[in-house]
Amino acid sequence: MSQRLKVAALALIFPLAACTGPVDDDNSEGMEATPTEDAEVSPTSTLGLPEKEFAVAEVEPSTTNEIKGERVEDPAMELSYKWQGTSYAPGGGSVVVVAITNESDAPMPADTLNPTLTWNAGNKEYRTAELKTAEEAGVDIVGLDMPLGPGATVNAKFPFDVSTGNLWDAKFTIGNVTFEGNLNN
Repeated sequence: MSQRLKVAALALIFPLAACTGPVDDDNSEGMEATPTEDAEVSPTSTLGLPEKEFAVAEVEPSTTNEIKGERVEDPAMELSYKWQGTSYAPGGGSVVVVAITNESDAPMPADTLNPTLTWNAGNKEYRTAELKTAEEAGVDIVGLDMPLGPGATVNAKFPFDVSTGNLWDAKFTIGNVTFEGNLNN
């Protein structure tokens, strides 16, 4: 065995041996461990610092027709959205894809955003499309399946039960932003 391998093996063994130490059987019988003080547990990040909470606010959505790829800031949350487009869902309907960026110092919970899609069914009569499940739509994930970390961006997919051909005059609301116009692109 090489000298380096011996040193590495000993480095692993000695800390374990130090933790076990000798036990005096005469004095250990019947003794139970009892805490000496109450400890308060709070959520911490992996760095040992307290974890910040993501601030969620709801205001009247701002409306934009920015569907050409520019970021749109959420007026009440530290998020921005970038319209990525729509496509046919493999299981029928449409999939709206939006890049969501967390501009906050705190992770955004996966269930923060509840998007809606309305479309002009004729004569300015808007109907609300139903959000489909991943299985119904034939997509891998609907929205977010885990928290979105600080500074992270994700292309989130939202499948709805309306054909892309009906999105020539539609409104997609996510957070506090509504994208409107011809969303069939």
